[in-house]
Amino acid sequence: MNNVHKNILHFSILIIILIFIPGCNTLQDNNSEEVLEEFHMMQDNNNEVMPEDFHFSLTYGTYGKQKIDTFQDIVVKDLVEDGTIEANISLTSDEKQAIYDEMMKIGVMNELELEKEEGCETEPPSISQWYIQMNGETKSFSYMSFCDYTEDALALVKLEDYIHKVVSSKEEYRDLPESNGYYE
Repeated sequence: MNNVHKNILHFSILIIILIFIPGCNTLQDNNSEEVLEEFHMMQDNNNEVMPEDFHFSLTYGTYGKQKIDTFQDIVVKDLVEDGTIEANISLTSDEKQAIYDEMMKIGVMNELELEKEEGCETEPPSISQWYIQMNGETKSFSYMSFCDYTEDALALVKLEDYIHKVVSSKEEYRDLPESNGYYE
């Protein structure tokens, strides 16, 4: 099985697993570790060592109001009608390693195809902006939600979902206020 098919299989399994994880209100304190453990079970055993300077900032979600920033260990949660709230939340070394491994599979530091020539936008817009640093290099890119994603954009959306799941399972995140309202 080639790498593309393995990646698609890994992402499909990850999505199925994440669908069956209980909602945030019933999460246990160790759920972050459980999510990470499930993710590691799907990965190849030949992972690269994460560089010491690896960090990323991901701004995402409806109108791009949420953020996960490992440079400053900051998370911004969208409370919809109540604005946003910022908290200091760090990822563990294992969590960052798992994210780094997936970025390497995607080839995130290479040229990515993020938009198709034809497509349709969704309303309200979901915006994703990445800023990544590793091995003395930096890269930034962004994309919006579409009806049909490229393979690269779909891989990034799935990684974004995984990262959000890891952060939202942490006690510090669960202690933040619930979102009030919804986007139409």
